Amino acid sequence: MLKLFKYEAWQVEVEPEAIMLAPFKVLWDRDKSKDKSMAKQELAYIYFMGDPRSDYLYLNDPEERSKNIIDGLGMPSKWKPDEKVKKALEFYESFKPVSAGLLEDLRYVANKLRVAIREMDFDERDDKGKPIHSLSSISATMKQLTQMAVDLDEAERKLNKDIIADSKARGNSNVKALLEDDY
Repeated sequence: MLKLFKYEAWQVEVEPEAIMLAPFKVLWDRDKSKDKSMAKQELAYIYFMGDPRSDYLYLNDPEERSKNIIDGLGMPSKWKPDEKVKKALEFYESFKPVSAGLLEDLRYVANKLRVAIREMDFDERDDKGKPIHSLSSISATMKQLTQMAVDLDEAERKLNKDIIADSKARGNSNVKALLEDDY
């Protein structure tokens, strides 16, 4: 997964071996243009949707992420991922390390908690007029969420460090990766 595409200089680079894999070859071959611009955009879409290094992973809702990627890539507004693109994305995501999947799950839960806190009604009272959310329970929740944010940040850094190490082990030691200076 991590060697098939790389994001450099605001562009997704497709490694030649990626085109040898059937789900990606189908997309490449169906683009009859000389510059393969649509195939490159579809492969970039797959990268941004499914790669743990994607800048779009902060969007937990897949439909929202998809829309933002399509807009960001400047793809035709009516373009939607067809079955071939979906199959290639599923294939690409099958290479994702378990730690990347767990990190996505953590992001999802953290985002749901963040939204729930923003929607809390701090003036809400029970049938006896007592506040439903006491100051001590709010403080305890905030402390837990602060630790969760620290843990999530650490998990993201660890995953990025593992990706960098894997990339260097595969012979890309001259390429500086995102967040590499942090280590």
